[in-house]
Amino acid sequence: MGALVCLKAVILICEAEDRSFIKRTGTAHGWDVAFYIFNFFRGIMLFTLIVLIGTGWSFLKPYLQEKDKRVLMLVIPLQVVANIIAAMLGMSGPSAKDWFEWKQLFLLIDIVCCGAVLFPIAWSIKHLKEATQTDGKAAAILRKLTLFRHYYIVVICYVYFTRVFVFSMMTRISFRHMWTIDLTRECATLAFYVFTGYKFRPVMHNPSLMIEEEEGEAQALNTGNSAFDF
Repeated sequence: MGALVCLKAVILICEAEDRSFIKRTGTAHGWDVAFYIFNFFRGIMLFTLIVLIGTGWSFLKPYLQEKDKRVLMLVIPLQVVANIIAAMLGMSGPSAKDWFEWKQLFLLIDIVCCGAVLFPIAWSIKHLKEATQTDGKAAAILRKLTLFRHYYIVVICYVYFTRVFVFSMMTRISFRHMWTIDLTRECATLAFYVFTGYKFRPVMHNPSLMIEEEEGEAQALNTGNSAFDF
């Protein structure tokens, strides 16, 4: 998440320089190329990160199941296509041939990616619910279950806000106030990054892992004692 925030900052710098040069000289002087390159990696990194967090990788389990891998194999190529279309749309305009068709295709691919990243989170919640009924470590599992429920809600709110609400604002606001749309979208993105990074940060003495550590120590102690039983 920290790398993603830094990459997002670089993208905003490139976009600011791009618009500044266009305003002064009429051309972007290569800043548009840098913007699309960094934005390409940001799109892939963001959705890959959400999928990994949603599957509980390194938090619930140190591996990915086949269905988790299939989601990644779906999301990453779609993001590659979506970023290529976004670059084509950005370098052209509504007057270009088939511009509106490409715009609709981009929105469709973006929505499919957003829907796909919700499945791993739902699977993790289902897995945790089943674990609470069979596993004795109910307290730790309930903490993880609550966290993933909150994250599921936040992802849905982020997707709806940045894809639906912001788009509806664009159809109602005047051209002079279009900057407020970018400001609203970036503030929502920053809030989502901060929430994700804070909730899933690596901390010392993680309360979700304390029971597992205590059980591991107890098991090692029992093993050592049993060595002297004979």
